[in-house]
Amino acid sequence: MKSISTIIGVALLFLAGLCYFINWHALVPAFTVLGIAIMTRKALEPLIIGCAVGFVLLAMQGGSKEFFPEGEGMIFPLNMFDGMFSSISRDAHDQGLIWVILVCILYGAFVQLLVASGGINAVGKYSENHVTNKKQSLIMTYFLSFFFFLDDYLSALSIGNTMRPITDKFGVSREKLALVLSFVCVPLTIIFPISTWTIFYGTQIAAIEGGVLNSAGKVITSPIEAFLGTIPYNFSAWISLILGALVVFQLIPDSKAIKEAEANVKVIDADVVKVKKKPAKEGKLVYFILPLVILIWCTIFPYPYDSEYWGSVTFSSESIFSSIDALRGIATACVFTYLFYLVLGVIKFNKISNNFVKGMESITFVLVVLGMTYLLKDVQNGLGFNEFVAEKLQGISWLNSATLPFVVFALVAWICWATGSNWGIYAILVPTTAILSRTIGADFWLTQGALASGTVWGAAACFFSDNRVLTAQSCKIDMMKHGISQFPYQLVIFGISSIMYLIAGFIL
Repeated sequence: MKSISTIIGVALLFLAGLCYFINWHALVPAFTVLGIAIMTRKALEPLIIGCAVGFVLLAMQGGSKEFFPEGEGMIFPLNMFDGMFSSISRDAHDQGLIWVILVCILYGAFVQLLVASGGINAVGKYSENHVTNKKQSLIMTYFLSFFFFLDDYLSALSIGNTMRPITDKFGVSREKLALVLSFVCVPLTIIFPISTWTIFYGTQIAAIEGGVLNSAGKVITSPIEAFLGTIPYNFSAWISLILGALVVFQLIPDSKAIKEAEANVKVIDADVVKVKKKPAKEGKLVYFILPLVILIWCTIFPYPYDSEYWGSVTFSSESIFSSIDALRGIATACVFTYLFYLVLGVIKFNKISNNFVKGMESITFVLVVLGMTYLLKDVQNGLGFNEFVAEKLQGISWLNSATLPFVVFALVAWICWATGSNWGIYAILVPTTAILSRTIGADFWLTQGALASGTVWGAAACFFSDNRVLTAQSCKIDMMKHGISQFPYQLVIFGISSIMYLIAGFIL
């Protein structure tokens, strides 16, 4: 496996060098990051090197007022540092990045409070009493994930921490546990009407210039209504959920990497654990269930304490869906959980704040990787990555109404896979794909579904995307091992989805 990874990594680095010499500079950072990531199986270092390469290329080109506001005209390499600092400053004020950081930090603190209270241990104990073998532990992992539909971050962190002790007990490799999560976490949030992904993606569609009409001929203004039309066409998400079920029910064989991981797994001896490790705090199911209910409720109804808000709510699907706020939901849930545990004496006063901070600290590496991913996206925007790809698409003779959904899916999927970005790419390409679908007469909802599906596949398949980082974090596994072990399954999902988009393109 290592030799294959080395060959692929070297090939990608060769492509990066080739792109430099033929002046395809926009592709150099992406190929560099992927090549080094596959060879080293690291997450942070390849991103740092890729960003550095991108800044060097920008500086050699002379930069621009956007990337080099103070240092335009400086000699190389001095202008490189000005560009880097300008980009960091710009990302530090990016509302999207700030939102992600706050949500990640609070989810980390929330999960740590659940762990410290014994709530997650109680769920584990309950599950353990109803799980008697390896297969059942994977099935429970799969279906438990459906209760965390609000956000992929919450799902990855909560399910991994909850089920890891149980799957460890029955000899399930952590690679396979992480694989099951990769089948569910992101795909579920993109096909469930109430989720952070649905809100963000629906907002982009509703904001398309000229408006989008529903079946009644009225302009769609609700983000949820806008996104509902794409859900049937999110083929990669549906296939991922189906493939995940086939894996946990053992209806298809494991890949070579998963078989190797399963063969090398060591079943934890409970007696040894009792001697060497302090037993986990005994908790109650209510310590887990009540905070989770509050989280879900306050995410859907983010102003539970505002009487005017309740007076204005009509409880229609449109008004409820449009009010979803993941940040307010997790913030309110953290405050409630903190006070709930404190008042009932679940966690002692001198320990509850320590656990809250500990949960925040556990997300530090994730946040650094996320920051570098945003920086890489910024660099690639400066090099014209998206414009370069769009330009190469122009003039393709076989790009028509039947093939557009497939082209959109395949192109976006690999762009997101290469960059680790999904929401940003989606926001950039929604207007472009809308214009293309209208111009050449392709089905609008199928094309938008293909766009969303491509970002979902890219987020799930990318070795260093935010969800891969969080999944590896909660499953206590090396991120690159997880990324490589689940990649063959992602290729299957990509292949089947591509065929379905081709068929749907000719039918619709």
